[in-house]
Amino acid sequence: MAVEFESLQEAAQELSDDISTHDKAGLEALSDAHLREQYDARDELYEFIDGLWEKTKADVSDAGARDEYAGLAGLRDLAAALRNNASDILTEREG
Repeated sequence: MAVEFESLQEAAQELSDDISTHDKAGLEALSDAHLREQYDARDELYEFIDGLWEKTKADVSDAGARDEYAGLAGLRDLAAALRNNASDILTEREG
């Protein structure tokens, strides 16, 4: 079944929502040390992609409204969701 999205960013956001339950279940199965490694790796990935996005926005004032940048914006959203999933599990364990 084909699903159509308005943009790559919307598709990435939908993917984030769809995988979060599975992602969190996998993260919950990790040891504390491995969970921390996952969080650190995901945070580093997010920071890199966010840096690309911030540079793009500095160079292209209307990047958020242009289709050619929707993939990068979507990737940033997906990386944020993955980082947030790991952060949520860490917070639960530490709380």
